[in-house]
Amino acid sequence: MVTSSNDPDILKWLSIANRYTRIALDRRLQPYRLNASMYYYILRIHERPRLTQDKLINLTYLNPSNVTRAINQLVNLGYVRKRQSKADKRVYELSLTKRGEELYPEIVKLRQEVADNLLADVPVEQHDELVALVRQLALRAVENETPKLNN
Repeated sequence: MVTSSNDPDILKWLSIANRYTRIALDRRLQPYRLNASMYYYILRIHERPRLTQDKLINLTYLNPSNVTRAINQLVNLGYVRKRQSKADKRVYELSLTKRGEELYPEIVKLRQEVADNLLADVPVEQHDELVALVRQLALRAVENETPKLNN
């Protein structure tokens, strides 16, 4: 066994950090009719114009139906355009509308504000190390719960 008696507390603290970070994001995104579950798609689509919905699913580590639901909401809000690929009619390409592109810098700004508030008491020289550690934990959680293809 690799754990100590205090290790289950990590689950508690990660859960609390996640919940209150989502609350902060939800509050800041509310004027745009977005929430913490939706803003991420705008960021990724901006970074990769004509991103396919399948590739977006692979980037998010989420259930395909959750991604589809969120994309459809963003389409209905006028932030995302969903077009059938000319090369493959089974594939949908995603891009931001003009409204989505105008919103992008605001999302980047408010996401930075939430991150800055979260890291306010952490010395700047430890930020990269902390982010790397949290990323490692997140990827391990995904790996532990993703079905193995060779089993």
